[in-house]
Amino acid sequence: MEIRAADEWRFRARCLNRGLFNTATLRHRHFDGFIVSMNHAGTHWIKYMLGLVLADLHGVPAPSPFQDDTVVGHTKSPPIYPHIPQIVHAHSVTHYLLRSRTLMRLLHYPRYLIMVRDIRDLLVAHYEKWKDEYKVDFPTYVRGDVRGKKYHSDIWGDIRFLNAWGPVVENHPGRAMVLKYEDLRADAHGNLARICDHFGLDGVTPELLDRVIRAASKDEMAKHPNPGEKLQVIRKDSRPSSEWYGDDDRDFVSELCRRHLKYPFGYDYG
Repeated sequence: MEIRAADEWRFRARCLNRGLFNTATLRHRHFDGFIVSMNHAGTHWIKYMLGLVLADLHGVPAPSPFQDDTVVGHTKSPPIYPHIPQIVHAHSVTHYLLRSRTLMRLLHYPRYLIMVRDIRDLLVAHYEKWKDEYKVDFPTYVRGDVRGKKYHSDIWGDIRFLNAWGPVVENHPGRAMVLKYEDLRADAHGNLARICDHFGLDGVTPELLDRVIRAASKDEMAKHPNPGEKLQVIRKDSRPSSEWYGDDDRDFVSELCRRHLKYPFGYDYG
């Protein structure tokens, strides 16, 4: 399917608008740590594991496996324990001013963890969760909605997220850490240790990390379903993501990324 010029102009205008007027990352500067993530990039898993680490270190009640903001919070519902490191999560794109090296030195900003995943796998995971609501076929969903009105998340939003945070990683390498979902799956222990070190958490031992990873395994988390979650988070379709895409779908993703994705974070969309 051809990429329409009108959609490309809408995309550029929306990126400019979000970069100038979305001030969430400027307003929420006074935390110790800030997790920003693409949808379906392991957010709940990391929040839960990090919450278990903090609960053990500081003697507060452990969080529940899903959507618990008591220990690792959200910008709209920060952690409730003021004596522990204040770490929050959001899916926000960053304001243009956050890219400034000078501003980062002069003002207090948290350390950032940017969680990313291959866009092609993200689209499959998101579609699997929301397809009953969207009521469109997968090729239609892959093309997305540049206006941002039809879907909770799509390829245009994913590209905008990566392009927004890429300059922050580039300009502030010591303050911004990137974590790929694929790397987390391959080595949860090592990457959780990296995150704890990045956020400056003292007293973390290999034994603590082992306990946390066992408690946050898929089997253990399945024992504690979220009663408020009506939709399935885990994919029902076991096909590899690559099998979802026809030739036209792959060409569309490749061409859109070629034209607009400035920061692929090591993924090859060619």
